[in-house]
Amino acid sequence: MVCQICGAKSGYYPLCKNCFKLKDEGKITKCEDCGKWKKGAKPLCSECWLKSNKSKQKVSDNHKISDVEVEEKNFRSKFPATYRTEDGHMVRSKAEQIIDNWLYNKGIVHAYERKVPIEEDLYSDFFIPIGKKVWIEYWGLEDKKYLKRKELKKKLYKKNDKNLIDLIDKDVANLDDVLPKKLRPYLPSNFSFD
Repeated sequence: MVCQICGAKSGYYPLCKNCFKLKDEGKITKCEDCGKWKKGAKPLCSECWLKSNKSKQKVSDNHKISDVEVEEKNFRSKFPATYRTEDGHMVRSKAEQIIDNWLYNKGIVHAYERKVPIEEDLYSDFFIPIGKKVWIEYWGLEDKKYLKRKELKKKLYKKNDKNLIDLIDKDVANLDDVLPKKLRPYLPSNFSFD
């Protein structure tokens, strides 16, 4: 693995020895939005700060709350996050716990339930900020209302040109075979799953 700050070899860690020292001194911190390591003590990296400002400007006064936004809010309150992952995230299902642990053990920087930077209030199951940014959705239910929510969310990802990876139960049962193939086009070319 390479250091996310300077690009030096870092073994199994996201930061090299020198950058880790700078982290202890408070000169390197994680972005509160995307989870990337960055220089400085400001809460957001420059990219997330710019997006934050753009999204504030983007929301118009006549913005109407969509069905997806209502469904997202209802879903998040109906299914509380009760499963703890190896990296400390609290997730909503055993399958999400398996996905999160897989990403963590492969050294893939990720965030759980991150707001997608679009006008609508949409949250992804997982967000991977390295390489070409990609959002992962795990579709775990099959009832009619959930399937409608799924289609509405997929349309928003497509409409806003966001990279989306879909996972279902069958995929979770074979993550070592499925996820590297789905992630490869979005991760840096030098990324290794070993």
